Amino acid sequence: MKVVSKRDASGRLVYNSSLVKDVVDCALSEIDGVVKYPPQSKQARDSIRYEQSGEEMYIDIYVKLRHNVKVGTVAGQIQSEVKSNIENMTEFKVKSVNVHVVDVEFEENN
Repeated sequence: MKVVSKRDASGRLVYNSSLVKDVVDCALSEIDGVVKYPPQSKQARDSIRYEQSGEEMYIDIYVKLRHNVKVGTVAGQIQSEVKSNIENMTEFKVKSVNVHVVDVEFEENN
C-alpha cells in the first residue's frame, strides 16, 4: 500500500493511494464519452498513475473513449474534473493532469 502524505504545522495527514485513484475514477464516471474498464482488469489498475512532490500532484490518466466524441473536448473535461475533485477532496494542489487516449470503442454494426 502506497501512502500519500502532507505535513503542516499541526502534523501529518496521510491518504491511502487507493483514495486518490477512487477520486479520479469518480471524476471519470461523470464524463460522457469515457468508457469504463472492468473494475478488476489490468487496464483499470494501470489507467491512473500519479506522483506526489511536496504538496503538488502530477496525474497521468489512460482512457478509452467512444468513437463519436471530440477528443479535445473530453480530454479537457477530464482534466478539469480530476483537478477539481482532487483539490476539493484532499489537501493537494494538482500541478498537471495528462490525458492519454489509448483506445477507441466503436459500436458494432449488426
